Amino acid sequence: MNILQLSMPLYSLQVFSRAIPSENVDTVVMLTVLVVIALSMIALLETVRTRLLARCANALEVAWRRRLSSDVLDAAAKGRPEPGPLNDLMEVKGTITRPTFGALMDMPWTPLYVIGIYLIHPLLAGMMLACAVILTGLGWLGHMAAKGPMEQAKTPATRSTRLFDAMQVQAANIRGQRMGPAVLDVLATDQLANSALASASGERQAAIQAVTKWVRMLLQVACTGVGAWLVMEHHLSFGGMIATSMLVGRAMAPIEQTVGSWGPMLKSWESWKRLSAHLKRLSAETRRDAVNVQPERLTAENVLFISPIDQKPILRAVTASIEAGETVCLLGANRSGKSVLARLLAGVMPPSSGTVRLGGLSLASLTPQDITSGIGYLPQTSELLPGTIGQNIARFTDADAADVVAAAKRAGIHDWIEALPQGYESEAVNLIFPLTGTPARLIALARAGFGKPALVVLDEPAAGLDDHGLKAVRGFIAAMKEQGTTVVLLSYMPVFVDLADKTFVLQNGMLHEAQPRQEQQPQPGTAAGNAAAWNRLRTVAAVPATAG
Repeated sequence: MNILQLSMPLYSLQVFSRAIPSENVDTVVMLTVLVVIALSMIALLETVRTRLLARCANALEVAWRRRLSSDVLDAAAKGRPEPGPLNDLMEVKGTITRPTFGALMDMPWTPLYVIGIYLIHPLLAGMMLACAVILTGLGWLGHMAAKGPMEQAKTPATRSTRLFDAMQVQAANIRGQRMGPAVLDVLATDQLANSALASASGERQAAIQAVTKWVRMLLQVACTGVGAWLVMEHHLSFGGMIATSMLVGRAMAPIEQTVGSWGPMLKSWESWKRLSAHLKRLSAETRRDAVNVQPERLTAENVLFISPIDQKPILRAVTASIEAGETVCLLGANRSGKSVLARLLAGVMPPSSGTVRLGGLSLASLTPQDITSGIGYLPQTSELLPGTIGQNIARFTDADAADVVAAAKRAGIHDWIEALPQGYESEAVNLIFPLTGTPARLIALARAGFGKPALVVLDEPAAGLDDHGLKAVRGFIAAMKEQGTTVVLLSYMPVFVDLADKTFVLQNGMLHEAQPRQEQQPQPGTAAGNAAAWNRLRTVAAVPATAG
């Protein structure tokens, strides 16, 4: 395609230098036909290149977006949220489809045009090279001048975006406490700071671009003037002058397109280096084969977990064995490490050392063939995903409606859902009337128990529940136990001790098994029942009665 770009300068050179002086019309006609064919080929090849680049960019995204998204989600679940790989992927994809990328592909052909100009006259080639160096330097200068304000603008821009997103989610809270004016003042301060810095960067870039345009136009004038002088001195033909002007314009086109894009190009290059290294690491990883998960013995052996924030141990040498189908209650005060242990038992993240296994399978790398027969997990916060209530309960699988209803009934939330105007088709995330409290908690519980999971891990299942919610959780635990599911409950309240086959106490990062429960104890969930349960557990570990 770039070779064909020589057709117009050659056409001008031949027409003005040969055809016109010889007054040969046939020559003009043949040259015109040939140049029209060349221009048509250029247009066709440009279209093909654009479509190929767009398809390559889409193919790159299709090939790696899902894998990178999974990797980002895994990192976030392990407490290291890092959306960088996905951002790098989209940056590289955008770069491939931008006109600047095409200009970069054309730039290696610039020496061809310089050689053509040199063959016409060396002086004109020297002028073109000098101008190219000046334009490149101006582009780098513009990038450095705008880089500082743009970097400074990122902080207030990020802060204002996060604050505004939080304001939308907590709009009712802000309005109820009449915080709107004060919060908007803080938001406006960051937005104005971002605008001021962005404007300063834009003004510097605009000034450099104006100088760049002036130099480019000056080159065009200089080439025309020098070319005219060479014609008058009989060192150059008139056709050569016209051809030189065209060659200079073509040679400078990719340079002009890229000199103002130093910043985006460097950003894209850094993204590509990070992305290529990340993709190499993912390619070297062994793909996890999906396995059929059955209720088996759950074991934790010498589990150690160190906080990634302060490098202090949260769990120390935790060892436990839970038989298939057992219901186990793990008790501990707040900030004792229960939620961390829940994530380890659910396979959300791996321990720093030690093993957590279901049968002979490591939970951290476990990929079940059927997620409805794998692991159910109820985190401490009942956050539902955008979508319908039915989709959330079914974990966004194409499940039968009967299975969804069965899961909701086991969690004691079916009647409440059916009373909604749209039933299971109601939106689970509603900014105006969000699901909170007991309903949201029980929907998340139904999601954890959807299908027939081999293992269910419940982190603070009683948190934020009313009496109906507590009864529903107890019914859910009984249903899971009846179908042979292993259930692990972690709580600071001993309200489910009477349902447990084993009870453990977590204190100082270590796990101790409590004494077998005694018969004829007060009803759990009442003040007397809770006090009695704690008194029994103190025989193993001094857990504060006021924990929570």
